[in-house]
Amino acid sequence: MRDMKQALGLNLTRKLLGILCIGFLIAACANGPKGIRFTNGSSGAPEAEPIRQLSAAEIQTAIVGKTFQYTRADGNGFVNYSADGTFTFQDDTKGEGTGKWTANDGQFCEVFGAKAAQECGEFKTTGDAYFAAKSRLVEMKI
Repeated sequence: MRDMKQALGLNLTRKLLGILCIGFLIAACANGPKGIRFTNGSSGAPEAEPIRQLSAAEIQTAIVGKTFQYTRADGNGFVNYSADGTFTFQDDTKGEGTGKWTANDGQFCEVFGAKAAQECGEFKTTGDAYFAAKSRLVEMKI
């Protein structure tokens, strides 16, 4: 009789453990956000900002003294703009160099290196990036 009670108790314990394992597996497979999310006290959804052109003063405020990661059709790298209209860059394939930039209401011009042609285009913001002539700029924040 005692052996039967022990067998019944052991059997019950195994069943309970099995049910718990299945419950944990179901909970682990539940749908929802994966990974780490930083919400900084907000709802977690970024606020949409309309695409717009910047004035010359806004362009200068947006880029001077800051470092950006840039993406272009002819290269990628990092660029730092100075108030005197110059910039330094470190391209992933071309190496490092200097250039010049100018801004006039909505227009942004830059020359990557001494022998490069000047490229001009609109300077726009999307809220999380800038589009400057032929470059996409994302500010590097620490």
